[in-house]
Amino acid sequence: MIILLPLTLIGIGVFIYFIFNTATHAFPIAVGAAAGLACAHAGASPVEAILIGVAAFMLAIAVARFVALTAPRPVRIVVVAALAIPAAFVGYHMGLGLAGLSGLPVLLPAILAATLAGLVAANRITRPA
Repeated sequence: MIILLPLTLIGIGVFIYFIFNTATHAFPIAVGAAAGLACAHAGASPVEAILIGVAAFMLAIAVARFVALTAPRPVRIVVVAALAIPAAFVGYHMGLGLAGLSGLPVLLPAILAATLAGLVAANRITRPA
């Protein structure tokens, strides 16, 4: 029974980490989901639709990273903003939902989560692999 509290806290921490990691990839995930759903709507099998969605997700990240590392500064700013703004939006709503579960005031954690998700998404795209 004593091990239950640490395991619960570790589980909640891992859950929040995975949600935050997903929030920072909001735009590429949306691109992959749209490609997979379009492929499924066109009549492809579920396996093909999933593979095309995953390929579109990886291609979106690769193209954005390539452009962010090689293009001139104004183009870099546009690419980073295109990835950081959706991440901040998802991070805000993630923070809003998690803070709402705690019963505490929700605005400050939501704004903090939005800021962190946007900054992490911008940092991930601009640093070399």
